[in-house]
Amino acid sequence: MKRILMAMAALFLVAGLSACGMNKDNNANNTDNGTGTTDNNAGMNDNNTNVDNNDNAMGNNNDNAMGDNHDLSRDKDVAAKVETVDGVKGATVLMTANNAYVGVDLDNGKDETEDLKTKIRDEVKKVKPEIANVYVSADPDFSKQMSDYGKKIDEGEPVEGFFQEFSDAMKRMFPDSK
Repeated sequence: MKRILMAMAALFLVAGLSACGMNKDNNANNTDNGTGTTDNNAGMNDNNTNVDNNDNAMGNNNDNAMGDNHDLSRDKDVAAKVETVDGVKGATVLMTANNAYVGVDLDNGKDETEDLKTKIRDEVKKVKPEIANVYVSADPDFSKQMSDYGKKIDEGEPVEGFFQEFSDAMKRMFPDSK
């Protein structure tokens, strides 16, 4: 009987220590979020916070470009404006707090050039002058991925469910994004 109790005590001790190890040094990752408080959940990655909460493009700080996880939307009005650009046959535009991410399908024989990207950026800025950055790509895989994200938003799927995936994809496609 003593062995069973000892084994159970050891099991509980290991489980308790394992749980504590999962929440290591949260205070070092995020102290004073500009509020004068300490966020003890900063090191946890629950799709509502950035793992380290550094000042990066996809984080959750006040100065970031991506905004928080609830700030992702599809803008069909901006997409319609982008589709008026000569050579663009389709567009999906996803917006965050400060950025617009534009996936375009081009007419046959039309190439993605800096001039075309500039025209697209200008059209986005005409509709949404408050947007700080406009990221454009005509890569067919990227365009399809943007369309898929747009459909998820249209269908009412919670953004939290795919935001980390979206964030990672934008980091890969636009590594110098802010």
